[in-house]
Amino acid sequence: MQSGGLPTDDDLIVGSLSWPGLRSWATADPAGFNGGERDSYKVGALIKAGAVVTVAVPDSIKDKVGLKYGQGWAYEPAQSVTFHGCQDFDTAYVGGFYVVGHRCVPLDITERGKPPVRVTISFFAGRC
Repeated sequence: MQSGGLPTDDDLIVGSLSWPGLRSWATADPAGFNGGERDSYKVGALIKAGAVVTVAVPDSIKDKVGLKYGQGWAYEPAQSVTFHGCQDFDTAYVGGFYVVGHRCVPLDITERGKPPVRVTISFFAGRC
């Protein structure tokens, strides 16, 4: 997102969930996003006020992809994460993804009261 919180074409937005700049990762250099930790890439998630959104990695790739949100779990890769937006304001979550290699990653996103959505994100793999 641009300063001031305005979305850009590089943001991935699905319902009440957004990942600023994530679409630009398709052609980016992974070294700029991992903070020196191999296969781990930092990107905050933003959840709209009052929303509850779950993001899940399909079983078929759970050994190569994980979600790394959750300080209480030392940011260990998880197959799914449920984000809860604060009732009165949008909520940012610190974390990111664990992704082995350059790949196209399908994610299943469900939000309370809406049909599930599957999105595919390119992690440094070009167009998916």
